[in-house]
Amino acid sequence: MRYSLCERGHVESTFSDGTLGAMSKAMEVEMAVKKENPVQLDQKLATAQVEAALARLSNEDSKLGERLINAAVAGAVVARQPADTILRAEAAEAWNSIKTVIAHHLSSEEEIVLPWMKSQQNFPSDLILRTCEQHIRLRALARTVDAASFITGSDEEVTKAGTALTAFAVCLDDLIDGEERDLFPMIQRSLFGESSGSGA
Repeated sequence: MRYSLCERGHVESTFSDGTLGAMSKAMEVEMAVKKENPVQLDQKLATAQVEAALARLSNEDSKLGERLINAAVAGAVVARQPADTILRAEAAEAWNSIKTVIAHHLSSEEEIVLPWMKSQQNFPSDLILRTCEQHIRLRALARTVDAASFITGSDEEVTKAGTALTAFAVCLDDLIDGEERDLFPMIQRSLFGESSGSGA
């Protein structure tokens, strides 16, 4: 960078490589970003978070199919024969195979997707209500399953936990079917409408 004196006594910078133009353009972009409506920035961020969560949730849904069948069967069988140690171990294994995935899955929906759905003016309230009710039921069933140990619990506790495990697997399967059939497509339509509307 060279400095030369102007006739008026001011200092001006001159760049022989065009850096001044690039810096000027960068400053214009930065000013435009700062001027952008913070609400629009928040909406864009929320939309990106929902899109990422939706992709992750859909992927998790597709991986859970066989595990849910195994959990439903293991729960039903151990509920009928709670004294059988092999059946207890199979029920524990089935529950452990879905427990962490489901905890993360439900949390993602409750922390990202549901708040976004509720923030949308025209989002069907029946889908929101159904999702919330299913989450409440799944969490209650999960607490029932977790309250007992399939390995060391009494026959009565194992019967109750096995029954809850079967109900949990069936309820979760219903939730996943509803997500894939109704909820996720509606979210995608809303996201697409939102992004095309903001570009207009």
